[in-house]
Amino acid sequence: MMQLGDSMTKRLTNACLMAVLLFADPIWAQVPTQAMQIVDVRYQSGKITLAALLMVPRSERPLPAAVIIQGSGSSDRTNQWAREIAEQLIRNGVAVLLTDKRGSGASCGDWRVAGFSDLAADALAGVAFLRTRSEIDRQRVGLVGLSQGGSVAPLAAARSDDVAFVINISGATVGFAEQTFVEMANTARQAGLSEPLVEEVIRLNAAAAKYVTTGDWQQYERARTRALQTGARAIAAGFPATADEPIWTFLRSVATYDPLPYWVHVAQPVFVVYGEEDERDNVPVAESVRRLEHVFRSVNKANQRVLVVAGAGHAIRDPQTHRLAARFVDALAAWLQEHVSR
Repeated sequence: MMQLGDSMTKRLTNACLMAVLLFADPIWAQVPTQAMQIVDVRYQSGKITLAALLMVPRSERPLPAAVIIQGSGSSDRTNQWAREIAEQLIRNGVAVLLTDKRGSGASCGDWRVAGFSDLAADALAGVAFLRTRSEIDRQRVGLVGLSQGGSVAPLAAARSDDVAFVINISGATVGFAEQTFVEMANTARQAGLSEPLVEEVIRLNAAAAKYVTTGDWQQYERARTRALQTGARAIAAGFPATADEPIWTFLRSVATYDPLPYWVHVAQPVFVVYGEEDERDNVPVAESVRRLEHVFRSVNKANQRVLVVAGAGHAIRDPQTHRLAARFVDALAAWLQEHVSR
């Protein structure tokens, strides 16, 4: 199911740690254009205490800022991809709230029992926090959603006029359930499985989806047992083995989620980017673009750009250098200059 193969094998390492972190992190030496202040911060999302790194380029005036919405599973400030995106924002004079997703890093809570509505609330809590900081221009605080975070971003933005802009990096605009089938089929093919075994994985995913919506455990258990006895066993083993695993709570809360209706109500400037090769990995790129552009045309939205980077995958990296693709970096910088860093 959607990006859960690895995350279901991970343990939540968060113990709501409140210790002061060391900030002399060599990764930030890669930002040569200007010095910055890095502060370990805490803020509230309802009853949940969230943690993040607030990174602010040195400036004599308040700066625009962005809240990073992490992707699926457990993800925090140590996520290399999130840090690379943060670096690009900082290079362009945008402060960054590099978040620990709830239940990850130093943030409290548990993402496994949180729905997208909860994650959107966490993102807006980050926006509210940034708007209290003297270093930040409170009128220019936006959201940057990574992968699944890009699907959460329109829900948050549609809820609040305090969000000044939205950047969606590799977040599908098809429904959650639809994406899981695309992703599981791609995962099976990438593992070298034959088409009959790919169909076996799809049947198991369908049984899981049915259990989430109807509670039919027996059909799911039979499908998982059968798949474990085939060449698809490695993938099948990543599906929950028992009916009481917390991940089911998360799946029930997001099973019917479709980000597209929320994009209709996002009046803020929008930048969306996909890697063309992600079509064979996480996201149905062509269909996501088609639906999103249809929505934007239907509301005559002019303050938007949708970019598909040839040769790049889910992380929008150049396949030769393994760094963020130059076309993406340049397009992001130009868009930020026009809509955010003015």
